[in-house]
Amino acid sequence: MVSEYIREQKRYALHELRVMLSPSDVKCSDYVIIRIINRLKSYGVLKAVKSSDEQLNMTDLVEEDVSLDVTLDVNKDTLLYVFTFVGVIIIEGRILKCYPKYIRKTKQPTAELKQIIKVLRKYNSKEQIVKMYNDGNNETSFNRLAVILFLLNDYFENGIYTKTEDIVEINGMGEIHWDKTINETYPIIKNNSPYYVELRTKHRVNDEENFIKKLHECILSMCSEELKRADLLELLDIEGVSLTDDTIDELEEDEYILYQLEKEMNVQYNTRKQVVLKTIKMLILNKNAIDNNNSFSLYGTNSFNLVWEKVCAETMNDCLHTLIKDLEIEDIVIPSGALYKKSDELISIIEKTKWIGRTEDNREFVKEADKTLTPDLISIYKKGDESDFIIFDAKYYMIQLEEGKNLCGQPGVGDVTKQYLYQLAFKKFVEANKIRNVRNCFLIPTEEDGDDGVIKLGSVRMDMFLELGLEQIQIRQLSAKKMYVNYLRKQKLDIEVLDL
Repeated sequence: MVSEYIREQKRYALHELRVMLSPSDVKCSDYVIIRIINRLKSYGVLKAVKSSDEQLNMTDLVEEDVSLDVTLDVNKDTLLYVFTFVGVIIIEGRILKCYPKYIRKTKQPTAELKQIIKVLRKYNSKEQIVKMYNDGNNETSFNRLAVILFLLNDYFENGIYTKTEDIVEINGMGEIHWDKTINETYPIIKNNSPYYVELRTKHRVNDEENFIKKLHECILSMCSEELKRADLLELLDIEGVSLTDDTIDELEEDEYILYQLEKEMNVQYNTRKQVVLKTIKMLILNKNAIDNNNSFSLYGTNSFNLVWEKVCAETMNDCLHTLIKDLEIEDIVIPSGALYKKSDELISIIEKTKWIGRTEDNREFVKEADKTLTPDLISIYKKGDESDFIIFDAKYYMIQLEEGKNLCGQPGVGDVTKQYLYQLAFKKFVEANKIRNVRNCFLIPTEEDGDDGVIKLGSVRMDMFLELGLEQIQIRQLSAKKMYVNYLRKQKLDIEVLDL
């Protein structure tokens, strides 16, 4: 089986992909390579750009650069190919382990990607649905890997599927079933009070011979074996389980299994068990293993910038959605004429755009937009009797800011001006509450550790905003590895180490 590490946003030539996608003992035909490339493109995890020296040095993908021409010439490297995905891709028996673009020191970052998979798992943990299908431009495929991971994670959290039955006994050891006791027995009346000598009691027992339980054990054992065969157990940080030696084919015919699943779903009202039953059903209906030549599965994201934003927000104690009255500011003052209250969230301070129209009789009316400027996160850092008001923007960029080298990979002018506008939006609130220290800062991931996990890269400014009394924007690179540790452990970063 082919197993390759892929760096996100790196430009790969066609001949490089041909080598990476071909088994070591088999030379794949050009038809197979082109088919795989087109499938990856159709699911949005691979983009093509025109080959140029400029493209080879880029670390981000601009949508305007993406080539819409799907014609491939196997004899010429007229295009470069860019993976826009972080996680694991399994396609036609090939496993592609895609790691973030900021990792450059190693070409096989197993430990780093293992940690990132944990971050992705936590990031996606609030979703209540299982992504059973991959949707591409022209096709849909069953996402077997995502389903397998859901079932194994559910098992480790909730255990094997159990079917319980309530048993009613006479004078048993369980809880008294008063409805049945009153309705089905006769009490002895003494001093106008009833006394029941024959009690109906109830207790719950597990049906150990239940068919669904046996099926669940078979499914989990099969899933573990597939991940083991694909050498993914360690990378996905999952412990394999072997609960039975029976296979699904040995258990029963597919038709009977599906019948039993439908039967159980009709009487099962527990939400978790309903999801497990439906997921098992989909595995029975889609039997191609993840290492099968027809398979296509994804586990990860092609929007890793959103993951980085979430990591920063949770570790930097984001206050955007904290009520103003609950902020770490003593004797909070609301500026005169403000349209927000202490019981509103901090984000409500940012003004929304107002659209002014005119009626037929030339009278003005105002419509307010629903959305407005939204910073990634804001932290209010208490230091002695004073508070620092810090506006952060998590930027998933690879900036080259070195003397003697061209500036590249930096956020655009729109990102810089928005950061100034965020400060301007909070200016009256900050002044009313006599907050002396206001800071603006870009947070960028790096594989370097630095002192305390922080590297002071520099700053960016536009002089016309400085003339308005706004702060220049600091740039801090943060050790991604240390930030992920904080995120996974629900720990906060000491903002003082940023030295803003």
